[in-house]
Amino acid sequence: MKLVSVTKKGQVTIPEEVRRKLGIEPGAKLIVESVGSELALLKKVEIMDSLEELQRYCRKLAKRKGLTLKDIEEEIEAARAEIWKEKYEKRLGGL
Repeated sequence: MKLVSVTKKGQVTIPEEVRRKLGIEPGAKLIVESVGSELALLKKVEIMDSLEELQRYCRKLAKRKGLTLKDIEEEIEAARAEIWKEKYEKRLGGL
């Protein structure tokens, strides 16, 4: 835990050790949130970065398992059909 001071302008310097550990670079956006009587700084996660990371992970996993794009598309379609069936079939009377 590090102790920091707030300047007259309301600025706080995040200690270098913490910035390095969390990968906070100059220009990074942080979310400031009050939680009861406490203050939380949250690292903003860019959705595109997260999606790209997920895509890389899925590609590696598929390659390790020997799955083709067609295999994956078929599994996704089967999962969608199952979800649709669970969610809507009873409402629509088994159409």
